[in-house]
Amino acid sequence: MSKYKCYRSAYMPPEVWCAKSAAELQRLPLDKRRLRGDVISASYGPGDDALLGLEDCTNNNVSSKKRSGKDRVEWGRSSRKACGMAISLYDRNPVTGKVSGDPIADCFAQVSRTESSLIVIADGVNWGERSRLAASCAVTAAVDYLTNKLFLDNDVPSSTQEVLDLMRKAFDLAHELILQHGAGLTTLGIAAILPIEHSTQYAVCSVNVGDSLAYVFSKRYGMNELSIGSHDITVERDIKDAGGAIGPVNGEEPYLTNLTFCLTTCEPGDIVFLTTDGVSDNYDPVVTKLAVPACAEPLLQSVDTKPAMLPCERHLFAMKGMERVIHEYELETHLDISSKELCLALTQHIVSLTSQKRLVIENPVYYNRRYKAKERRKIEDTIRNTIRTLPGKLDHATVVAYEAGVYTDESSPNEAAQILAASMSATSFCSSPKSHFSHRPAT
Repeated sequence: MSKYKCYRSAYMPPEVWCAKSAAELQRLPLDKRRLRGDVISASYGPGDDALLGLEDCTNNNVSSKKRSGKDRVEWGRSSRKACGMAISLYDRNPVTGKVSGDPIADCFAQVSRTESSLIVIADGVNWGERSRLAASCAVTAAVDYLTNKLFLDNDVPSSTQEVLDLMRKAFDLAHELILQHGAGLTTLGIAAILPIEHSTQYAVCSVNVGDSLAYVFSKRYGMNELSIGSHDITVERDIKDAGGAIGPVNGEEPYLTNLTFCLTTCEPGDIVFLTTDGVSDNYDPVVTKLAVPACAEPLLQSVDTKPAMLPCERHLFAMKGMERVIHEYELETHLDISSKELCLALTQHIVSLTSQKRLVIENPVYYNRRYKAKERRKIEDTIRNTIRTLPGKLDHATVVAYEAGVYTDESSPNEAAQILAASMSATSFCSSPKSHFSHRPAT
């Protein structure tokens, strides 16, 4: 009899649980021994100064302790298995060379070990240095605190509920650091991919606030959103409203309306990734001008040849769009998709999608001579009316990803995938729909 426990059927996609607290979610047991491993990849961005000095991070100042060997995180080591990318989709002034919206107000970080990973993303609300600083504070505090608590402490967590509770504490520390530095507002998304005890599968624990979303891309089941509970896919969403943020929203209080705890499982080879809305919104069929909202005026729908889509249809279309882009990239490059290829595929597509908007705004004709105020207003109106008809949304766009598995270095094969294949024949899968996933909390 196999020692491995299966948490879902081989024929059904993973279930996603979402709640407003960790206590409301399933409790999956973690393999504490496999949590500890050498760091195979650790990176952050954008820019060398994306993270604050870790010695300034949390109140308990755990990071200032001297570390050696595998406890030391050497930054700047991204790989195919774990990496992140942050870009700006905004236009560049052809005269001054300055990019609108600089500096990039997004921030990401990932610390990946032999068989586990922590990935974090933040999207500073609005433009400017305070927004960028807020995102940097949030990611720095979360990474520093959770790296210690999940991997380095003598007593690492033994269940997913404990991990989610630690993530909630990380949000408080991130908020405190933002206030200490006088920064602005930011969204924050955290995900940890951790080995389940006596299983070939991995638990994916996530907490997010705002519109920085989490996904799992499975080569068996396709794309699935992990952060689905943080927003209502049955109602129209205002893409200008993040839905929540940490930082001084109301005095010194954060805005935690859509703070959501999420849990699912994934298999070796599945890729868990986080995105800012600069990525996810650019796969929405209404934003890409492939459809119109179903709630639009009937008269407009009658003259527009584009299909009218309900919010839930737009949600599914966007996920399938991501899936299609990833598979097309795989076909074009003849590369097996891992984290690096997924990040490249998603970002290259939205750069191409939004290129027409940038070309209109960057037209040198508008910058060649001084216009009178009336002429300038006319030009600006023309630009606005033109770009309104073009696909895509100009924004900062960031994605950070990790492929679940067992690795010794970047070039090593995904050993967990081989273990999974060997154990599949020995693992007994239930065919009863009621028992395709173990819902009983572990004792």
